[in-house]
Order: sequence, then structure tokens, then C-alpha cells
Amino acid sequence: MENNENIIIFTDDDGNDLELEHLDTIELDAKVYIVCVPAPTEEEEEIEEVIIFEAMKDAAGEDGFVQVDDDGVLENVYQEFKNRNEDMFDFED
Repeated sequence: MENNENIIIFTDDDGNDLELEHLDTIELDAKVYIVCVPAPTEEEEEIEEVIIFEAMKDAAGEDGFVQVDDDGVLENVYQEFKNRNEDMFDFED
């Protein structure tokens, strides 16, 4: 895999690492979200869906991210992402 500074590694609740490519950071309704896709592999794949995380502080006050599962929030963040990146990606409706 090529060296890509946009690659971030998240560790899930089971301790598994997930490599994601950070596409954009979006501030919306006084909250911060990051839009990611699975990190590219040797074989080129089309991006089928994005993964959206909300930046939050954990109980210890440390910065962290939680995957967004609220359909309304997902739609709003994704629409903002599409508006900001319409020249960079081909979006299918």
C-alpha cells in the first residue's frame, strides 16, 4: 500500500484495527464529524459508502470518535460532504 498521510487507524471494541482514509472534516450544528472510507488496497475499488464519525471527549476527557448511527445526522453530514466535494468525487444519487 502506498504511504498516505490521510490513513487513520481505529481500534474497535473487540481490539481489531480498522484502516480508514480520512476524506473530510465537517463542522455542522456545533459538532465536528470526520468522513472516511476503508483504506485503499492494491486493487482499486469503487467507494460504495462512507463512514461518518463524530468527534467527542470520552469519560476521561480524552479526544475520541464515535461512529454516527442516527439516520438524520448521517444524511445531513453526507449532504454537506457532497456539496463540499462535488468537484472531487462522482456521487450517485
